Amino acid sequence: MALLATQDASAGLANVTMSAASGGGDTIAAGSRAAGWDLGVFLLVRNADATSTTVTVDGVPFSVPATTGTAVIPVYRTAAGTVLTVTYSKVTSLTVAAVQLAGK
Repeated sequence: MALLATQDASAGLANVTMSAASGGGDTIAAGSRAAGWDLGVFLLVRNADATSTTVTVDGVPFSVPATTGTAVIPVYRTAAGTVLTVTYSKVTSLTVAAVQLAGK
């Protein structure tokens, strides 16, 4: 399991680097929402395979469509930086990135 480095996407996704999803799963540092503040962290997933895949973040499954499927999965907890587990039903042609929409 690799910790996905959180990248700054506040200026858009042009400079975000996607990585191959790890067969054993990955981990991601969560963002936080509290008292009107939003320190959002999102898991960006691109699926180029011919079949859909399921991405599970901290026990919650999300479906990513086949071929050109893209998912933006919010990753929140009460304490920012809490590390959560990410698993994949398959990793063929699956790329991922952890992004933060507010500047660091």
